Amino acid sequence: MKKYILYTFALVLTGLTATAQIDRTVMPASGPTPEVNLGETDEFTLKNGLTVLVVNDDKLPSVTFSLNLNNPSVFEGDKAGVQSLTGALLGKETQKSSKEDFSEKVDFLGARVNVSPNGGFGFCLSKYKDEVFALFAEAALMPKFTQAELDFEKEQLIENIKNGENSAAAIASNVRNALAYGKNHAAGEIVTEETINNVTLADVEAFYKNRFKPSNGYMVFTGDITTKEAKKLLKKYLKSWEAGKVETPSYPATSDVATTEINFVDVPNAVQTELAIMNMVPLKMSDKDYHAAVVANYIFGGGFGSYLNMNLREANGYTYGARSSIGRSRDYDATFMATTKVRNAVTDSAVVESLKEMKRIRTTTVDAETLKNAKAKFLGSFILESEDKAVSARRTINIKTNNLPVDFYKNFIANINAVTQDDIQRVANKYFKIDQSRIVLVGKGTDVIEGIENIMWEGKKIPVKYFDKDANPTKKPSTVAIPDGVNAKSVMDSYIKAIGGRAAAEGVKSLAFVGEAEMQGMKFQVENKNTAKAQSSMVLSMGGNALQKTIFNGKEGYTLARGQKIPNTPEQNKMAMQGAMPFPELNGSDMTLEGIEPVDGKNAYVLATGDVKNFYDMETGLKLKSTVTMSQGEQSMTVGTTFGDYKTVNGVKVPHTIAMAMGPQELKFVVSKVMVNEGVTDADFE
Repeated sequence: MKKYILYTFALVLTGLTATAQIDRTVMPASGPTPEVNLGETDEFTLKNGLTVLVVNDDKLPSVTFSLNLNNPSVFEGDKAGVQSLTGALLGKETQKSSKEDFSEKVDFLGARVNVSPNGGFGFCLSKYKDEVFALFAEAALMPKFTQAELDFEKEQLIENIKNGENSAAAIASNVRNALAYGKNHAAGEIVTEETINNVTLADVEAFYKNRFKPSNGYMVFTGDITTKEAKKLLKKYLKSWEAGKVETPSYPATSDVATTEINFVDVPNAVQTELAIMNMVPLKMSDKDYHAAVVANYIFGGGFGSYLNMNLREANGYTYGARSSIGRSRDYDATFMATTKVRNAVTDSAVVESLKEMKRIRTTTVDAETLKNAKAKFLGSFILESEDKAVSARRTINIKTNNLPVDFYKNFIANINAVTQDDIQRVANKYFKIDQSRIVLVGKGTDVIEGIENIMWEGKKIPVKYFDKDANPTKKPSTVAIPDGVNAKSVMDSYIKAIGGRAAAEGVKSLAFVGEAEMQGMKFQVENKNTAKAQSSMVLSMGGNALQKTIFNGKEGYTLARGQKIPNTPEQNKMAMQGAMPFPELNGSDMTLEGIEPVDGKNAYVLATGDVKNFYDMETGLKLKSTVTMSQGEQSMTVGTTFGDYKTVNGVKVPHTIAMAMGPQELKFVVSKVMVNEGVTDADFE
């Protein structure tokens, strides 16, 4: 016992002595800069063209395998969403296993398996590598696509889109890419409910078949696995994978705006503004500017202590956080983008302060200490990530897919540390295009439009352009706020009250009118009939000869013009059903209140359903206008009808002037005769 006490005392004394020798007034010297080593790589190519890389690291008893098919981005067009749906179905049910059985097998082995149209990933303990790689190969090469699973995933995707219809964040994500690249570009197209519904099971199967090709791809094994073991796995489980590759398509050219402009999208229910300042950047990882550009971005908006965040968050309290990113291009240009979410009241101020910080990094030499700290923090994150085997695998593939030197990551730290103050200013001027930026704002127009239209920068107002939620150019929205308590139902109720009340409107079983218009010396006649059975008929004539008939019998319809009868599409029948009754508002249609817009000098509530919009006078409640947007391919056209000169006929108010837009021309019909509950039979709708 005495010996133990003496031994313990000696240890304590030694510790005190060592502590006494430390001078805590002097910062300890930094250790040597670590070197990022991806490990020695064995490389070989399979007969089908797949390049395989094996990085042996037996420090831990685990294996990671990563497949990158190196596929170019694809434009999906009227089936936008097929890639997402294919990815949702892959890795679930296979030709050998049900969805539940496959998931149970993976979980039992404590593994992770993921397959997508562009590759896949797997992780497991090394002792289970044969079983897990077998499951990966099964999911990748023997998927089972079923209609039931496709229908389920389509419902989920459509539900997500609907949930985002009034989300400023979701709208901003779509609009930014669509404006930067164009909606006819793989990076700019927007997935909609319509395009998702266009996707069939055959489309999913074809997408997988055409895209899951090995010959351009790379597979990386890292961890406790030898080259011999990897070859054995590949031969055993991937021998049936035949050669094939995906060709890179030609992409539409992209360009920046000629001068900086604001692109605004109105979301009436938005509680804050989604702000982005963006421009195109032709930056590749292999460029000599790459390391300087990522450091410049980190200083401007990449870290918590960045120029942008310290201004908008810390100094002004406009936001909880502001960030910027700079992309890397391969098949087409990437983007530089500064983003934040700010209170509506400070949207204009946040734009100005963001531009000030962009100007600052372009015109003022960055402080040496700021540059030193930025490099240290940036590299700290980089080095920490390097411990992750999945990251190491991704970096190994990056070297191949981006044509980088084999020592790119080995020299990465040195290249970051070599970035100078002059480099920061040079690349900021090259890639942060303050004079050719899109300032994309998505928010509540009634709160922010007045402010953003008066933003002054460098002595000039920044021009404002308006877009809808699908990135289509549109008119300036109203800046009149929707009064509290007003909703779609209350607007429709006000309309019914304005035309004579519910009892009078419900008493109308049929409504017909005859009108005449004149254009360029020619006289046109229109006869319109509607019934409470959702039947409708419109006959346009000239000189007693019918030019066009549009008929709907309550279930289906057609258009007759120039002797040709064209049946309605299902979508046209649905649209006809919604508007066929004399007063659809009686039935509480599924319209939503979108906002307030001016119509001929009057503020009107806008109710929308699908491609149809109706406009109701805020003061009188009467319907002023109706529009329908028709699409054919990538082209769309909006046709509008306006209503005026309401007069009471048999207890209900009916418009006596109806103007129809015909391209740049307008046919304004003056109603000469209105018939309520007379002059209409079922034969009119045959």
